[in-house]
Amino acid sequence: MRVYEILKEYQIQPRHLEKIGKVYKVFSGNNVFALKETEVTKGKNLFSIYPFLYHKGFYRFVPLYPAKNGQYMILRDQKLYYLMPWLGSEARPVETNHARKMFRELARLHLLTSQEMEMDQTNIEDHFERTSGQWNKEMQYLDSWIEQCEQKWYMSPFEWEFVQYYHEFQKAYEYALRTLKIWKDTMLESKKIRTVLLHGKVSLDHFVFDDKGYGYFINFDESRIGSSYQDLLPFLSNTLSTYPMNGEDCMEWLNIYMKHYPLKETELLLMKSYLAHPGFMIQLLNRYQTRVAPNHELKYTKKIQQAYWKLKNIENIIMKLEMKTES
Repeated sequence: MRVYEILKEYQIQPRHLEKIGKVYKVFSGNNVFALKETEVTKGKNLFSIYPFLYHKGFYRFVPLYPAKNGQYMILRDQKLYYLMPWLGSEARPVETNHARKMFRELARLHLLTSQEMEMDQTNIEDHFERTSGQWNKEMQYLDSWIEQCEQKWYMSPFEWEFVQYYHEFQKAYEYALRTLKIWKDTMLESKKIRTVLLHGKVSLDHFVFDDKGYGYFINFDESRIGSSYQDLLPFLSNTLSTYPMNGEDCMEWLNIYMKHYPLKETELLLMKSYLAHPGFMIQLLNRYQTRVAPNHELKYTKKIQQAYWKLKNIENIIMKLEMKTES
């Protein structure tokens, strides 16, 4: 078995293995290790990321063990493998406190790796034109859908739901475009942006705890340099994809983050614009048209209701961010 061959490179004789996704939980003697499999293209980043983090003074990540040849990666069949100590969920706090600690450390990661740089007028205008152009096309797509639905004598349950929600999604697009325009105008005045080292795949599963309760990031496979919102938005989007909620937890996490890494006006504008953008609705409409799933109509009618809940949850967060900005 390939895993046993790889573990020999670390001089480990396992007594038991458990596969959890792309991670092997390795039991050897009294020790427990995590052997992670990743793509070659992603694993290459790790060679530079960990020394970079050490240099910047950020140590809240699970370290890698070297193999007997001194290398930190083992290549087998176009896959890379690396070994870490296993930090399990036994010491994992309740979810809300887990997220608080993760957002605090994420802010520290961004703060310690932050760099300010100039952004010229052409790049600012190109980003605005490209993004707003795409969003306007999506709005036209929504318009074509509503026209088709309203021309029918009998709409399907999914189409009926879409007609009920159409104006709400339209307003979200209008807000996103309006905020993006304000971002462009503000950026043209400052022409400065900050980049950070992104974790790349922020989730509670990728922030683990030792037996003393200290939290550490794992899975830097998709780490890269970018804007801070690129770490924040996917986590928020996933969290808000649920039943209607008041958003207090999300705002608390954002406040913790911004306490340790305050966002500049342009960064907050861009984050609000992208957060408000309801592109998930376009994806849902495209999937609905394929009509390949069993019980297609029932499943997608539930999905569009869930999409509406997500829209309202995001709207709630946007309103709280607007109130915070005004105060």
